Amino acid sequence: MTKENYTNAQERFACPAARGMVAAMECRIPSSLVAAAFAAISLASAVAQSPNLAVGAEATSSSVRPLNPASYAIDGVVDDRSRWLASETDKQPSIEIRFARPVSIGAIDVYTGWEDQPGLAGFDVSFETDGRWQHPETGKVRGNIDPAKRLLVSLNRVTALKLVVPEKSPARLREIAVYADAKTAMGVGLTGERLGTRAVDRGVHQIALNEVGFETARTKRFTAPLSPDGSRFVVRAADGGDPLYQAEIRGNVGDFSVFKPAGSATEYVIEVRGGSLRSGTSDRFLIQPDLYQDLFWQPAVDFLIDSRSVVGTHPSAYGGCPWRDGTNYDAIVPSLVLLHRAAPARIEAMPRQMDWDADKRRVLDAAFKFDAKNPCSEGVMDAVRKYFTELEPPKPDAPDVVKLIHWGAGYYLVNPATKDPSGDPDPRQIHPQTVEQVAYVVWAWPQLEKWLPRTFYEKCRTFCVENWSRSLEIPKWWNPETYLTPEQLVGDNPHAGLLHPYKGRHAPGHSIVPNLLMHEIAKRDKLPEPDRYLDAAVKQAEWIVKKLDWNDPRTTKGHRMSEHRTIPNLVWLLQRYPNHAPAGLKEKITAWAEVAAKRSDNLWDFRRFDDGKHWTIPKLNDVGNWLGTPAIALSASWVIDDPRLKARMQELAVTHADAVFGRNPRLAAAPQLLDGFTGIDRPWPKKFPNNHCARLELCRGSISSGPGSEMYPFNPEGSYRHAEGWVNYGATWCISLAYLEFDRTNSKP
Repeated sequence: MTKENYTNAQERFACPAARGMVAAMECRIPSSLVAAAFAAISLASAVAQSPNLAVGAEATSSSVRPLNPASYAIDGVVDDRSRWLASETDKQPSIEIRFARPVSIGAIDVYTGWEDQPGLAGFDVSFETDGRWQHPETGKVRGNIDPAKRLLVSLNRVTALKLVVPEKSPARLREIAVYADAKTAMGVGLTGERLGTRAVDRGVHQIALNEVGFETARTKRFTAPLSPDGSRFVVRAADGGDPLYQAEIRGNVGDFSVFKPAGSATEYVIEVRGGSLRSGTSDRFLIQPDLYQDLFWQPAVDFLIDSRSVVGTHPSAYGGCPWRDGTNYDAIVPSLVLLHRAAPARIEAMPRQMDWDADKRRVLDAAFKFDAKNPCSEGVMDAVRKYFTELEPPKPDAPDVVKLIHWGAGYYLVNPATKDPSGDPDPRQIHPQTVEQVAYVVWAWPQLEKWLPRTFYEKCRTFCVENWSRSLEIPKWWNPETYLTPEQLVGDNPHAGLLHPYKGRHAPGHSIVPNLLMHEIAKRDKLPEPDRYLDAAVKQAEWIVKKLDWNDPRTTKGHRMSEHRTIPNLVWLLQRYPNHAPAGLKEKITAWAEVAAKRSDNLWDFRRFDDGKHWTIPKLNDVGNWLGTPAIALSASWVIDDPRLKARMQELAVTHADAVFGRNPRLAAAPQLLDGFTGIDRPWPKKFPNNHCARLELCRGSISSGPGSEMYPFNPEGSYRHAEGWVNYGATWCISLAYLEFDRTNSKP
């Protein structure tokens, strides 16, 4: 044993005898005797206390590496320093666990992987009963990425089990835990740094809610996934005191929307009691009148400050757009325009962090080193130099949101042609959606002109007019005939390739509002043919009314974080141009809401992808869609006549924001890092590796991932989806924050 092994042992067995053994080691007692003594202490303690049937069994393997014996796979420690590794030359690694006496098995938990890398992709587990080996279908695992994989079986008189890796591999097996009862929570009886937060105690009333909090006048709901109907819950101050509100759980949901305390500084908790489960207490949370503004606006803006290409927190430009990992369809510039319009005074009151002159000096300095290894970042530094030398700057006292608008639109003025690095079949070009982003700046000029130079406005307007023709069309990619089926998605968790519509590149109706904006700009500035823009918007809306079937989830949630470009744009047209709206538009919006309400009728108040097996978008990270749902649902509610459906849309707007911040089956908030956020105790446990792609781990307010279908309706031990965040999520969240404010103040974008 190495000294590191002995140190680990001392930490694991903090009893007098163990400490004595380590002391003996320092006196040079033979290592074999010390190891045997440790093993005896470990076995006696673990067998007496652990329901893990693997503890005390015997493990043998086809091969080992030095210091990584088979016994480490059943020592009760889930850690990279205590794992079995097969030899690199082993063509079919295997490990066999033989029990001292026949046992009954209901579940096997297999912990694999190394550091933050995915778990073992494939392995087979078989069982020896009554002298014969059985190979149940549940023991065959393929396409796995989860470092903690649970297999459910129902077998008696098992004398041994064997795990086989079907191809040459180091195996990388941290631990195998075996339980008689499948209800036993993952992680019971185990320790170790890599155990993580996956284990959920099913003997306790579990409570999933928005860890940050709720707005006083809005919906306040939580999910109690294990609690039977009639279980009582109370709301009380987190620091103690009498119940302030109480009610019962119905359908695994608790609702305390009528609880509207006057104070805003108090932290609260939910307590649930009743039945055979032990009482449970929620995370602390706040209830404030303007909670979204107070706790989410600043981190949302901070994220877009930090994630800027070149001038942000990393000198790179993954994808070659104004924001690292940005795309022509990311809608960041429109999101900033809408956020500013939602509450100009709030934006102006935010602290100033961006310094145009300082950024210019830094990136134009000959010593500045640009990381050019990222895809599609050719020509970026030329564009940045042009931005700082050919465009007039914003005023020094401009709010950061306005400076970000100048940065995004200005970058596109000097570098308009881009290429999506994630397998988009479209070549490098000036994309219509890039031009449409800039149109928001021209439209909002009356609110922006006191901080931005007139020359900037004229350049933006000229850019739009000269490149607008394709935005007058109905793109082929809107047509559902171009969509892939879920079965055509290649890879276990794809994030590149065609992925249409699932990537979100071509949301139907994305050019409706931009055309309406150009119509207003043309009338305001007396440009020729203003009605051609209005006519195009109406024809595009008419196409959606006739061609899209909301029952096909690919037309709605299938567009991922870009879905906010469809329903809100239709609502914009209906509200601002009711006399031009195509026949059936209002009914079409209402029909979308009816489908959304139907698919959200579950314990999470969460809109499923479909009525079948998919709760979330097939295979991909789904959290961007949750971030955009508040804007979509609220906009629909503004034109719906049915009061029940209207109220449900307002409710779903909140519950999907809640899902991002803790009300989900993993019982964790979507951000991996807490920098910028307040009130999150349990961030997303699956980390994306540092120093990759857009380097979003360097950004405040970054939102990363959420549960996929594998964890719904309540399987927190299920496989994780892709753990990487995206600047597109930040844009979508800003749009929803703006719509939440429009709704709160009964105003329009």
